[in-house]
Amino acid sequence: MAYWWVSQNQTHKQERDGGYLWAPKKGSSGVVFTHWSNMALVRPGDIIFSYAKQSVGAIAVASTAAYDAPEPEEFGSAWQADGWKIDVVYRTIAPAVRLDTFVDHLIPLLPERNSPITSQKKGVQGYLFAISPKAGQVICDRLDFAAPVEQLVADTLSQTVPDETTREALVKARIGQGRWRRDLLKHWSGRCAVTDLEVGALLRASHIKPWRDADNRERLDVLNGFILGPSYDAAFDLGLISFQDNGSVLVSPELPASQLLAAGISDVAKLSTVADAHRAYLAHHRENVFQSAGSSPLAN
Repeated sequence: MAYWWVSQNQTHKQERDGGYLWAPKKGSSGVVFTHWSNMALVRPGDIIFSYAKQSVGAIAVASTAAYDAPEPEEFGSAWQADGWKIDVVYRTIAPAVRLDTFVDHLIPLLPERNSPITSQKKGVQGYLFAISPKAGQVICDRLDFAAPVEQLVADTLSQTVPDETTREALVKARIGQGRWRRDLLKHWSGRCAVTDLEVGALLRASHIKPWRDADNRERLDVLNGFILGPSYDAAFDLGLISFQDNGSVLVSPELPASQLLAAGISDVAKLSTVADAHRAYLAHHRENVFQSAGSSPLAN
């Protein structure tokens, strides 16, 4: 499933009460903004975090893709009339979770461009922003919600998608990633594969062969992943470290030895266990992600 962040300071009540997202297709001067055109990328089963008043006050699941719709009457002609609408099912978070309680954990996982959070750790003036699965998981971990997010997705699609075959395919596709993280945590006994860190809120599920390169089977293969603490996860994703077949860490020339301590990385670190399937995925990581001498920086 994909994760999205919607900033709704002006319209959160109308949209939450009405069960939808809405954005104009263009600005008054005809300019197309990414934070509006992102509406066209949302798919049924995607997760949307509803942000207003400096807090995440609801979590939503998309029940439709975007479709053409005029500006809702309750908006009072604030934007251009021609727009996109997405039907969603909101679940209120009570009490709302303030951004400043988790923003420091979130910022390292957000994109450099088109991020929903400013460098001053405030919400951006914009509407809909794509965020990574890891960023989405950080937010989910902070929400005091009774059901796992995968259950919310399954329940929403069961209620809103009439065709049984289509519904089952969507549910399987959307909840697979959340299940993969749970299975990965179980595989690694709830500990970082390198440091044995056991603080769940700090642990990250990291693909070895990146999501962008993997096929559907590999994306959900529990052996195509490590549970890592924040420092090792970030460095591994960026190719600043990798691991040899025996589990020993490889450190990129792009990460100077003088910075290892500050980065929270040890040059004698080692994976606690390595299976044969890990080695096949690690070969891809060393060849395509790891920043060896003379290679170009890559990001997961």
